[in-house]
Amino acid sequence: MKKAVILAFCTLALAACNKMPDPGQNTVSGAIRLEPVMTRATETSFQNNDAVGLKVTRTSGVYAANQKLVYNGLEFSSDLEWYPEGTDPATLAAYYPYNDGAAVPTSFSVALDQSAPGTVSDFIAAVKEGVLPTANAVVTPFRHKLSRIVVAVTNNAGYTIEKVAFKGAVPTAALSEDFTATALEGAKAADITAQKIDDKTYSVILPPQTVVLTLAVTAAGKEMEQKLAEATLATGKKYTVNVIVNQDNIKVKLSGEIDDWEEGGELEPDNNNPGGSGAFEENLAEKWFLYGNVKYNIVQLKDGKWWMAQNLAYLPAGMTPSTDLTAVTAGVFAPVVSNGSALEFSTDPEVIAARGYLYQAETALGLKVGDLTTIAAAEALEGAQGVCPPGWHVPTVADITGLVGKAVSPITTNEDAPYYSNGNGSIALLNADGFNMQAYGAVTIQDNTKTAGTMMGFMSAYPDRTASGMFCGSTFAGVTYNTSGDETSGIKNFQFYGLMPMTNKASEEEYTCNGTKVSYRIAAPVRCVRN
Repeated sequence: MKKAVILAFCTLALAACNKMPDPGQNTVSGAIRLEPVMTRATETSFQNNDAVGLKVTRTSGVYAANQKLVYNGLEFSSDLEWYPEGTDPATLAAYYPYNDGAAVPTSFSVALDQSAPGTVSDFIAAVKEGVLPTANAVVTPFRHKLSRIVVAVTNNAGYTIEKVAFKGAVPTAALSEDFTATALEGAKAADITAQKIDDKTYSVILPPQTVVLTLAVTAAGKEMEQKLAEATLATGKKYTVNVIVNQDNIKVKLSGEIDDWEEGGELEPDNNNPGGSGAFEENLAEKWFLYGNVKYNIVQLKDGKWWMAQNLAYLPAGMTPSTDLTAVTAGVFAPVVSNGSALEFSTDPEVIAARGYLYQAETALGLKVGDLTTIAAAEALEGAQGVCPPGWHVPTVADITGLVGKAVSPITTNEDAPYYSNGNGSIALLNADGFNMQAYGAVTIQDNTKTAGTMMGFMSAYPDRTASGMFCGSTFAGVTYNTSGDETSGIKNFQFYGLMPMTNKASEEEYTCNGTKVSYRIAAPVRCVRN
């Protein structure tokens, strides 16, 4: 199943489709080509002969109504050439999967049996306005237009799960001109069988709609049902249903939105999507991306992954970085610096650009402080986009150990990690490859019972710098309760695996950067990883 992708509209040339350009006009010959850049949301890459549809609309009218472009292993292409008027902007609208017809589709139906091999129920699309013919790539993010539900199964009965299905959903979406999808008015509801991801995970794609669903699980030859509360499924959003299968019944809970379906990415903008439409541009060849009007350096390290080579300085909508240590639920704090005798907050724009902001885990992972209340919800955040740009995510523990090798118990040390040396992750080795890592400090708030934080990172032996710090991660690491060991007493603290750089040595060659557990109310920098 193809999921969200970013396609670059490349080498837009100036020759009319099936026409010769008028003499004397400035033209650039060539066909319109689409070069896909896969993201984390893509469970499989495009295959040869896959196709997308493209509509090109000029101020003078429709230039290409539904042009089929076919993938050749590197790019989508056809014989469609650009029009000769180089100053006439166009709107480019593309979608997947391609529908053979005279015009782009006005409706799309998901498969009723999404467990069947080869079914395509995901509909993704992109619209880019004001595009002038150019030889340069025009990066255009494709976004999910439907909704996804992931079913997390706890099988207490030990049954073989034969089928997971949802009843009561409309399977057909009406598509507007910009491919906004809504449940087709008057369409009949149907039973829709989910795709099996593994023994504990199932997935179904539905048109956006407000609906009362019934989850049906077939096991041991019998079907068990549970009706869910009314829910509004929004465009591009992923929801989780936790289902416990007992011998005679199932217990179900719909958790609501947990993150953008891209699992970090290319989605319709809303209050929970930090990038917003048109806010992200990526150039791997030149090693940068533009996000929230800030240009960040990125680097591909020896683990094979692209990492930010500087800390994130993005502010989610409506948030202001705090400089108050008693603001224990602020979500975002200003960076800290050493003044020679202690640490202090800095609101200097140059410091913010160099050091980024400090994020509490819930904010870093795309939530509001206080939203996280269950272990299941914390576990589901692994690999979340959070405040990262589309196609990037907050590091997982696998990202961390794959990079530096070492993390706290019970994580096994990966001695084959490229930046593991002499028992630790090495900042010197990381920085030799362009990672630009140092200790940036943190605001320590031990748990959700605390009413004030402290600044972490100052050591009198090294007054010229912050000597320690932490970085946010997305893999659940542990939980404590208000009464130790008593789940009924309520959550006191969640922990996620993050990074801990230490520069408390005389020699830079001795600086370390290992995986650690970071309490969820600690405010720390974020380094995003490309999916």
